[in-house]
Amino acid sequence: MIAHYRQLLRYYWGLVAFAFVILVGGTATISTFFLYVSPAYVASAKVSLLPTKTELAFSQNFVRSTTINPANLLAQTHIEYLLSREIAAKTVDRMAAELSAGPSPEQPADEEAAGPVGAEPQPARLKQQVAERFTSFRRSARRIYNILNSGRHVQLDPYTDAVLSLQDSIKVDMIEGTYILKIKVFWNKPELAAAAANFLADEYVAYARAQAETASRQMEEVLSQEIAKGNGNFSELEDQINALRLARANNFAALRVIDPAIAPVYPAFPRVIVNTVFAIAGWVMASAFLVICADTFSNTVKTDADLRQLFGPRVLGTMPLHRPNRAKLAELAKKMNMQCNAIPWQGAVTALGSDKESRRLTAVIEVALRRLKGRQKQREAHLETLAGKVGVQGGTATLRAVPSDTSESVVHLGRLLDGRAGAARVNGVKVTDLGGADESFSMGNAGGFNWVVVGIRPGAVAEEALQGLTARLQAQGVENIFGVFLKG
Repeated sequence: MIAHYRQLLRYYWGLVAFAFVILVGGTATISTFFLYVSPAYVASAKVSLLPTKTELAFSQNFVRSTTINPANLLAQTHIEYLLSREIAAKTVDRMAAELSAGPSPEQPADEEAAGPVGAEPQPARLKQQVAERFTSFRRSARRIYNILNSGRHVQLDPYTDAVLSLQDSIKVDMIEGTYILKIKVFWNKPELAAAAANFLADEYVAYARAQAETASRQMEEVLSQEIAKGNGNFSELEDQINALRLARANNFAALRVIDPAIAPVYPAFPRVIVNTVFAIAGWVMASAFLVICADTFSNTVKTDADLRQLFGPRVLGTMPLHRPNRAKLAELAKKMNMQCNAIPWQGAVTALGSDKESRRLTAVIEVALRRLKGRQKQREAHLETLAGKVGVQGGTATLRAVPSDTSESVVHLGRLLDGRAGAARVNGVKVTDLGGADESFSMGNAGGFNWVVVGIRPGAVAEEALQGLTARLQAQGVENIFGVFLKG
């Protein structure tokens, strides 16, 4: 089974290579492009949210009949407030006010950035030009998407666009088992990411404190009016007022920034190596899926397992047509000799689809069998010499074959015969070329042979065609039908 899929991968190497270029090459290229043009930095700030007894009691009563964690309920309420448009707008206002007041410590001053006085403005760098073109492309794509999806595109003013962009770049997580929120901000510059995270945390803390302060003072005012009217228990109302004042004092410690954000050193997106590794894993799975699907829905013969289903044990593997080595020739001849249960000197060869390949395969088969016959004769002569029956002089190293036509070709050990259409008898070996093309192939020529070798290119012949061919050969009286893949 492993050999079957290994041969399938070798056959579909073009499809596998195409998938590699698309998935792995595309992922690496896109990740590198985004790293060069628009990297994303992540800065995070932590805010503590210690609830008061009143808040905790209310949360516990609210979720009493459910499985919700009171801490999660309280934290999710704070998260929704934090992600609101009001907090984002205040953060944008503060960033515009503080970051535009002067150059940041990480950036050069205006004079240094502008260069010497009177100097001509320097052209934009390649990275800046690519970034500007990419930003323009994204805006155009968004405009086209809005028109196609909604029928029109509404151009937002810069302030609204900045607020919405900030809201999209915020991510808030609750640290499990604590009353601490982790505020993350994604930005294309590390300094701006850290500033946005810190400003967002500060604005939310100030907003939450102001809300609690306002609600507490309104409640205190109501209780003071009740005391002035003389309604209710005076001491109980005084205790409630003192509790409200104490809660306001503790509010500054319960809700505060405990870990300000710092400018990140490395971008969080894209991670080229990580993305490429995942792309390689996806490529492996996609390649396996494509190969299995292609093999499932294809009816052509591509592997030795497919040949074995048609020819049984008479599968000769893959044979190169140009300069096969001696080991290949010896292995092919031994397989044929063993499967025929007799010395297979009389047979025929066909390569489906090509007369030229059929002639080349005929030459390869003939050379293999003649070498095997020659080695057997040498062993017999050697045994006779040892027995003292016949003295035989050393064997020749060159065999001469005279084909049916007028040309003469000399075949040395390890060198192929030139292809020919007729049959030749050398040392009792006779291999006939049946042809391979549709116009020259004739099944009537296969009668009277002990064996026939059928050569095919992987994936070039359907299983039904080979089944029909073997059935017709068996009808002609051919007992041994071999299958071999052609290479080269």
